[in-house]
Amino acid sequence: MLAAVIGGIFVVATSDDDDEKEDAKPSATATTHAAKPPTASAPSSAESSASADAESPEPSIDPAKPFPGEPLPLRLNGDSTCDYASHIDFDSYPFVTRVDRAEPDAEDAAAPADLNWYGCSPVEFGTARDSHAGVLSKRQPFSKQACEAAANGGGLEGILMHSNAVEEAGLIAGNSICVITDKGRLVRAQIVEAPWAPNLSLKITTVS
Repeated sequence: MLAAVIGGIFVVATSDDDDEKEDAKPSATATTHAAKPPTASAPSSAESSASADAESPEPSIDPAKPFPGEPLPLRLNGDSTCDYASHIDFDSYPFVTRVDRAEPDAEDAAAPADLNWYGCSPVEFGTARDSHAGVLSKRQPFSKQACEAAANGGGLEGILMHSNAVEEAGLIAGNSICVITDKGRLVRAQIVEAPWAPNLSLKITTVS
């Protein structure tokens, strides 16, 4: 190796022997690349998300509508005796639990209910103790806010299902019974046909 100062610049010249020695040394960088197979660049977050979506099955149930097939039909019928009650719980499906009122645990069976239907003459229909329910008129545009306000406004604490009381309560075809369940969910029970004692036909949709 020769070194010289030319024009204030320090120049280092290497001999051919030195170059050959350097070429003979294995390169750490070259060795590293040789040991690893070539890899593709990391996918972007968008590509990763698309890949995850492609691999994951589509959810079978809309999170806003937890029960398949919504809106779901619900028909409440009266009984020829006063022995039975139907308790409607919109947080589980099927919605109705029918119990013998003479059973010791009949009151416990009603505990998770949102609405109660006592099949007698006349039928008694009303809101359960931990829920809220009211009627939203078909003349008013439906919205989540309007339905929630109707439910909180109440009015269905206890209705005897004879003609005058049914009309006064707004239980007519096209109107909606809005319910806030004991678990805080908002449900729309639209009346699909004019009720006549002792029957009531509804179409159930989860709002939130």
